[in-house]
Amino acid sequence: MSLKVAFHTLGCKVNYSETEALREQFRKEGFSPVSFNAYADVYVINTCTVTHLADRKSRQLVRRAKRHNPRGMVVVCGCYAQVEPDVVAALPHVDLLAGTTQRLLLPNLVKEKLQGKGVKRDVQPYGHRAYFEKLPWTPEQSRTRAFLKIQDGCDRYCSYCIIPLARGPLRSLPPQQALESLQEIIDAGFLEVVLTGIHLGLYGVDLTPSTSLAAFLDKAVRLPGLQRLRLSSLEPADFSNALITVIADNNSICPHLHIPLQSGDDTILHSMGRSYDTAFFRGLLRDLRNVLPDLAVSTDIIVGFPGEAEEHFKNSLAFVEECAFSRLHVFPFSPRRGTRAAKMVPTVPPAVKKERSNSMLILGKTLSQNYRQNFDGRTFPVLFEKIINNGEEKEFPTNMLLEGLTSHYLRVRVHTTSDLRGQLRNVLLQSTNEEYLEGTIQ
Repeated sequence: MSLKVAFHTLGCKVNYSETEALREQFRKEGFSPVSFNAYADVYVINTCTVTHLADRKSRQLVRRAKRHNPRGMVVVCGCYAQVEPDVVAALPHVDLLAGTTQRLLLPNLVKEKLQGKGVKRDVQPYGHRAYFEKLPWTPEQSRTRAFLKIQDGCDRYCSYCIIPLARGPLRSLPPQQALESLQEIIDAGFLEVVLTGIHLGLYGVDLTPSTSLAAFLDKAVRLPGLQRLRLSSLEPADFSNALITVIADNNSICPHLHIPLQSGDDTILHSMGRSYDTAFFRGLLRDLRNVLPDLAVSTDIIVGFPGEAEEHFKNSLAFVEECAFSRLHVFPFSPRRGTRAAKMVPTVPPAVKKERSNSMLILGKTLSQNYRQNFDGRTFPVLFEKIINNGEEKEFPTNMLLEGLTSHYLRVRVHTTSDLRGQLRNVLLQSTNEEYLEGTIQ
């Protein structure tokens, strides 16, 4: 009987792509993947450390795993383990921790640990000659979207961000290998592939000869069978004319971009160490929307950054409204040890951060609703992902309510008598007061 292994992922799309790869690696080594809520012999928690909340969730998941099986092995890997190995190693119930390197070795490390041998900690520091770790992956047919990581690392060192310490220097998967992996996913039947990276916009600059994301996309869109290619987060300063052109000229690239703003006030942007101001960001949105009028632009916003006075926050709120984002991800500032911002003053009181966060979230809901209304009465292809029943995802409901995504990353729900998961269908969209659109299959 094979050992059962369960996975839980926190954080960004890069983490999710890496968990998929780890799941396949464990399967190849004879483990049987199961749900994290099920009884398992091994629980693998792929962590995030962007905020204190992410760290807390990681600790909660360790306790949750032990409740499912008190004798089960708990493995903590990912960014939290990489940045705070001593803290994670000292947590009750953690049997093995690994960072963000050499993850191909993790199944064997688990096997050795189960046999009473091996180490408890396998966290390696990054050096200047870090390499891109290509994790072999056979896509699961149970999913409708596939994630492909083609870039890792960041050297931007924004004042608030711990990610360069967690992920190391810039590394890219060579274009030919990336294209072969992308074709493999397409041939497996996936209709949407999400390209991920820690600093995706700088894909290829570290390679010899150097290349660019625009050049890679120009080749990727020519692959036979490609339906949808979605890009994960792109930094504002990384949009070249060539990148804008290739996105605008190819219908297979989804017209949805996640571009982190972080603050709508120039003083705070400077304190954050961001490489642009609001005028630059405004011009970028203008250029993008000139060629893609329906473009969905989502963003990240930090509220309560050290030194953020009421005037700065009001400027940020007004600029966010002006930008007409399709979706906001709002984060109260969380000081991370080892970053410049952790020592910045004056700090913003927690109550004020909470109030500002709520104000920004309310604006975000309004902006999202306004954006969705632009699609009322229009027909777009929807890639169906899951069955919903009574507001929850179900496997075998009595009434079929399907949910899927448009290329603009709009959630759509449709009543139907057929299971269309994994299929693209044209749907007439109707705006609602909910966080999704309703639709009728055409």
